[in-house]
Amino acid sequence: MIQVRLFWKILFGFWLTFLLISQLLWLGFTLYDGGHRAPPEEAMIQRLMSLQLSMAQSALQQGGQPALDALEAQWPPQERGFLRVSTTAIDAEKWAPPPAPWREPPASDMPPPGGPRPPADEENHRGDRHMPLVNAVDGPNGERYWVSFDVLRLRDETYAPRPMLILNIPEPLVWIAGLGGLLFSGVLAWNLTRPLNRLRASFDRVSQGDLSIRLLPDMKRRHDELSDVARDFDAMVERLEVLVSSREQLLHDVSHELRSPLARLQLAIGLAHQNRANIDTSLQRIEGEAARMDKMIGELLTLSRAEHQVVDESYFDLYGLVDAVVNDARYEAQVPGVTILLEADTEQDHTVKGNAELMRRALDNIVRNALRFSTREQTVLVALRGTESEWLLCVTDQGPGVEKNKLSSIFDPFIRIESPQSGKGYGLGLAIARKVVMAHGGHIEADNRPQGGLTVCIFIPRWKETAPQRH
Repeated sequence: MIQVRLFWKILFGFWLTFLLISQLLWLGFTLYDGGHRAPPEEAMIQRLMSLQLSMAQSALQQGGQPALDALEAQWPPQERGFLRVSTTAIDAEKWAPPPAPWREPPASDMPPPGGPRPPADEENHRGDRHMPLVNAVDGPNGERYWVSFDVLRLRDETYAPRPMLILNIPEPLVWIAGLGGLLFSGVLAWNLTRPLNRLRASFDRVSQGDLSIRLLPDMKRRHDELSDVARDFDAMVERLEVLVSSREQLLHDVSHELRSPLARLQLAIGLAHQNRANIDTSLQRIEGEAARMDKMIGELLTLSRAEHQVVDESYFDLYGLVDAVVNDARYEAQVPGVTILLEADTEQDHTVKGNAELMRRALDNIVRNALRFSTREQTVLVALRGTESEWLLCVTDQGPGVEKNKLSSIFDPFIRIESPQSGKGYGLGLAIARKVVMAHGGHIEADNRPQGGLTVCIFIPRWKETAPQRH
């Protein structure tokens, strides 16, 4: 169906272009020629007519009709029979050929220089392009001859039959253009619809859940816009495959993480039914497991919100936000005896655009993660620096760090680094931080310090006030 529709659109466009160009060419040649330029055949007719009339007049003047007959016998057969000689006056109107489609030069009917001039009335007849050439010639013995030239017959024998025109286009050219347009439109429609049908079939397979389809290997030889579409399609499918895979992995991890507290809940409920005297202990275990599940579900909701929520178009002070997070963390750091330092230039304007609540949650997760891996008398350094285009916030601890082959995965959900200081967590804090930072147009990185410990840096685009436009 696509090929049929494209075929008729292409054919219509081809014919419209062909007609437009042909009419513009005809108009241009017509205006350029101006209707004054005669065809080459007409110039030949004029030369032959002038030459034969001049020679005939000279022969008649010198030897009369016998001399003219002897002269004609010497001419080629195809040039004979156009001259007519009569001893009586010729009625010019009976010899008048139909009007020629061109304009004859005014002096084309005049005899050559030095030749005999006809009477005034006959010259007037020749001045009219509807009249034939009739010359009166006096013979050697005083007789008078009227010589005429059959221009109409010479034109009929010289000019080929004029082809029929359709909108000023010769009929053979119309047929050639028609067949060529059908062939051109068919080939072009086939060349376009084949990859389009392939693309449509691929979209259908993707809609049914098949994310293994790829178009570029089959279309990369085209080297045109359709190959670019195939490349973009493959990139889209690969991205969808990654997203679906991450969703499936997240669902698997969530079900796995929820299974443990649910099992402990069921165990506590069973113990409560078996031992009524120990029901208070069972209730405390049930409350603890319910709180753990509520916390994990809250973090999952925060992760989903950070991934899908559009960042608010609001402005907040990044330094004030970091300072608040650090003060809260210092209160908790009193128990393990960890020192938290903040380095920042308070004289700068730290205004950024985004969602302050989500950003606070991301910074809090990063700082608390550093605090969790720190021991007594260690220091966590929070440094806020700025460049011309972005803010750089680095949180550095003195903990055990992370194995090099696991650095790229610590921002994935439910990835926990085993360490005695790690405590109990769900592996969602850094994943939430990465989603929040990406939603604000930034990125996050992590690396081990040479002297030990882990450094997590986030890069946030710097807000620049634009000057008001003048009207």
